[in-house]
Amino acid sequence: MFMESASGAMKAAAEGVLTEFQQNLVVMIIGAILGVLGTVAVERMKLRREPTKRLSWDAEVHKAMVSTDETIRRLLRLSYNGHPIEGLSSVEFRVENTGNRVVKDEYLRFSFPNGARIIEAVPTSEPEREMAVARRQEREQSQSEAVFTIGQLERGQAVTLRLSVSARDIGDWKVVAHNDEGDVEFHERSAARRREDREHVPPFFTLTFLLFTVPPLFAFLGYVGELVAVVLAAAFLAGIAPHLAPTGRTLRDFLTRPESSEGIRINSVESSAFAIGTSSTAQYLPPPDNGTTRLL
Repeated sequence: MFMESASGAMKAAAEGVLTEFQQNLVVMIIGAILGVLGTVAVERMKLRREPTKRLSWDAEVHKAMVSTDETIRRLLRLSYNGHPIEGLSSVEFRVENTGNRVVKDEYLRFSFPNGARIIEAVPTSEPEREMAVARRQEREQSQSEAVFTIGQLERGQAVTLRLSVSARDIGDWKVVAHNDEGDVEFHERSAARRREDREHVPPFFTLTFLLFTVPPLFAFLGYVGELVAVVLAAAFLAGIAPHLAPTGRTLRDFLTRPESSEGIRINSVESSAFAIGTSSTAQYLPPPDNGTTRLL
């Protein structure tokens, strides 16, 4: 009887010690996870508060392409505001101050391939005069260049420019930014977003792998193991959440391809005229009876 009571007392004491140890273990794990997440959050907040001059831009290129047979091509002419052109492309360019500091005296130089001719370059966003947006033709070295200056761009302000170019192809066009004060980040918005999104992919798959492997292992250790598994699963889910949307965008960009833009195809005509935009036209008139060709 005495031995049985002593054994029961030792077992109860052991269970009491084990329960306290289990509680401390859970507290340690939760504290470590919260400490890591808190440190990451503080570092991200510090990065956002650091003074940064940043300009982000995006552009849309519209091409007015005309394809036809060689016989009709010799009789077809394009014009823009009354000036003959080889082809017509339009670039809608938008630049925004996405930093947390004002940007002053920023130069933007647009360069198109050799043989291209810029026939119009104007701001379309109606910027306030305090922003001092102007084209600086004295700094341009050829007809394929356009230079703009932005006197002052506050946080969140944006400027939109439109450049109409006479060329068959402007695939290699570029924009170069310059600031005398320096220290101004200048990057394409979509490219920067894609690069930032790709950085979220490895953490997403790593945390997802840990979510489906580590908590089940702890679940085999009994009641305390199940508690630890729940805590770890919640922590992994909280870590996955910020990476979910960027990873989804990355997969979408990888799986989808932009559709090729369709142009205008002329197979045969009697007498035709069509308009491209608001200032350009293309016309074809059949040769008159005397054998001469009229082109408008």
